[in-house]
Parts: sequence; C-alpha cells; structure tokens
Amino acid sequence: MRKTHLVPLFLALVAGVAAQAQEAAAPAAPPAPKSDKVVQLAVVNMERVYADSLLGKGYAKRLEDLKNEIDAEGQKKQAELNKQDAAIKALQEELEKQGGVMSPEALEKKGGDLKKKQRDRQAFLEDGQAEIQRMRERAQQQAQAFENEFGVKVRPHIEAVVKERGIDILLDSRVVVASSRETDISLDVINRTNEAEKAGRPAASAAKAAEPAPTPQP
Repeated sequence: MRKTHLVPLFLALVAGVAAQAQEAAAPAAPPAPKSDKVVQLAVVNMERVYADSLLGKGYAKRLEDLKNEIDAEGQKKQAELNKQDAAIKALQEELEKQGGVMSPEALEKKGGDLKKKQRDRQAFLEDGQAEIQRMRERAQQQAQAFENEFGVKVRPHIEAVVKERGIDILLDSRVVVASSRETDISLDVINRTNEAEKAGRPAASAAKAAEPAPTPQP
C-alpha cells in the first residue's frame, strides 16, 4: 500500500484559514484608513501535525493495521502456493523415477493429476493476486478517507490558534524558504488537537472555544 499523500490536502487546508478566521471574528465594516499595523505572518507544518498529534497517530496506526492485514494475507497465500509447488514437484519426480515402469493407464492418470495440480495452482495464483489488488485498492480509498477526515478535524484547531495569536496570513511551511521558531504554530496546533482528543471533545468546538466571551451589556 502506498504511503498517504498529504501534500494536496494540507495545501487546501492551510490556504485561506487565517483570512476566514479573521472574517468570522469581526463584522463587516467600511474601509478603514491605512494604518501602520504590522501584518502577522505564521507558518504551520502539517506533516509534523499529522506525525506528532494524537489524532494523526491514530490514523497512522489504522493505516499500519491495514498494511499488516494485506501483508498477512499475502503471506498466507504464498504459503499455500509453496505447498502446491511442493506437491507438483513431488509428482513430477515420481513420474521421472517411475514413469518407465508404470502401466499406460497409471501413467496417464498421474499425468492428468499433474496437469490438474498445475492448473489449480495457476488459478489460485491469479485469484490471489486479484484479491490482494482489491485489498490494496480498498486500503487506498480508506487512506484517502482518513486524510479527508483528518483535515476536517484539525482545521478548527488551526483556526483557533490563528484567532488566539492574531495571525493575518498563515503559510504552509513547505513553501517558506526560512522562518523563525516563533512564527511556527505547529506545536500550538498539536497541543490543542491533543487536548481535544484527550477530552473527547468534537473538533468543531475548538474554534468556538477560542472566541472571546461577549462583553456584558450594562
């Protein structure tokens, strides 16, 4: 089974997160005069978030289980092929050693048995290869579903960190030539994701939890 390709997902996930978070946090207003406000930039390493977060590790474990299941089935079928090969070889050796003294009827029967075993072996091989291929295709589909589900679950945590830190623009770390440690929010996202996982909270509540409490009206 191939390794999951998270790059397209992460690019789509990160793109526009900061802008959407800021729009959600503030009502529409008339254009303001230019100010000297410094635009807050940040980067996030989504591959690190996937590798180091409890959420990502959970999906990685499930993918590993799928891979192990396919490997185990492949080994099982290979063992059966080895068994059939041994039976075919034993019958071939018997024909080579005793073929000259066998009656025509016995020789014909043994020859028929050999051909049947060879046909059965080939059919088993082809069926096994087709089954393994189907298992791999299902695993590929499951891996894609895991990627999509991970993206849906982690996005609110990214948005929550963006709001907390007042970030205006969020970039994928792979498109940034260099950045300081202070601008990398990956660990913040990992920590927030882990807290939600441990608490069993739905990920969608993360961004809501990050919003400031409304100011009491007099």
